[in-house]
Order: sequence, then structure tokens, then C-alpha cells
Amino acid sequence: MSVDMCIDSTKKQNTYRNEKPVMAVFDFDKTITDRHTFWRFLVYLIGPIKFYAIALTLIPTGFKLWRKKISLMAAREVMIRRCMKGVQLSEYERKGKLFSAKYLDQWLNPDAIKKLQWHQKNNHRCLLISNSAECYLAPWSEKMGFETYSGSRFEAVNGLLTGRLVGEHCQGEEKVIRLKQIVKSPSDYTIYAYGDSSGDENLLAIADLPFYRSF
Repeated sequence: MSVDMCIDSTKKQNTYRNEKPVMAVFDFDKTITDRHTFWRFLVYLIGPIKFYAIALTLIPTGFKLWRKKISLMAAREVMIRRCMKGVQLSEYERKGKLFSAKYLDQWLNPDAIKKLQWHQKNNHRCLLISNSAECYLAPWSEKMGFETYSGSRFEAVNGLLTGRLVGEHCQGEEKVIRLKQIVKSPSDYTIYAYGDSSGDENLLAIADLPFYRSF
């Protein structure tokens, strides 16, 4: 993904105007926000002492990641499993709502919010598709007027989190899959897509107007 793509997207905007209904798809971490939120949520969920104690046990995993012996998503799964296993589902949901209300508005990228408001003013469909946890994406996206959201989901058995994902990490091709679950025929729309990382590349690739680290 390059700056040229962003420049090209800007040039294309007039071309696509009024031809099809418009849909805007936003990533969350480091796109709408100015920082990563998921690990910060884990700190909030289990407390800093427990989180940083677990972080010490993840040093070998981090070394494997650095050596490219495991993928980033595999390392993420180890972290999730150690932090979330045994947490009550009700506490996870409660903390998600509190985390959303207490922190997220402090971390927003003003340019992203201006672009979201521009889309909403023009009656475009606005979707949030992120690898962050749905427990805090849900209340925040509803407050901000997104049509819907899709993010990381976690398994619970008998009211306790197992530390396992439900489905796939919401990144890469999975973002396109999630979009198609929401909108059966994305090709019926002029798609604006906003992202910041390699995990957004598949989504940006199908957009008519892809914006990489730019609005």
C-alpha cells in the first residue's frame, strides 16, 4: 500500500460520484483511533498487575515472533488465551461498555471523525470492521451512528470465556468476508475504505476509493 494509492483515490472521487449508492468501511485501531486499543482493553479487563505478569510469560512467544517462527495472529492468540481464559462473560461485557465510555473518545483521530461525519451527512452507509473486540466496538459504534460493526468475538462456555476466538481474526481476507456477510453484493456500491496496516489490504483492494493512513 502506498501514498500513490491515496492520491489516486482523491482523483477518483468525482468519477464515482452519483453513479452508485456509497458505502464507507472503516478500520478502528490506528485508523479511527490514534493508538492500538485491544491490549489496553485487556489491561482494563484483568488489571495491570495480572496483565504485566502474563506479559512476562509471553517473552518466549515474542522471541518466536521476532524470529518469524510464528505469525502475529498466532502470538495474539496466545496472549488472548492467557488473559481471557476464565473471565466471566458478564464481566467481559460490562468492562467492554465501561472501557468504551471511559477511554475511546480520548483516543480518536480528528481527521477520521471528520470523514465519518462527512459520509453520514451525505447519507452514506457507514460500517466499522476491525480486529478489536466487539464488546467495546458495539456501544461506541452505536453512539457514533455507524450502521453496524464487526470485530473479534470470543467463545464462552457456562458463562466463562475459554480464551478462544469464535471464527477467525477479523483481519486480512476475513474483513472482506465480514463485509459480504453484512452487504451481500458490495459491488452494488461505491466503496470507500480506510485502513492503516497489512491487515486492511484485502479490504482496501476491493474498494473503489481506498485510503491507506490517509483521509
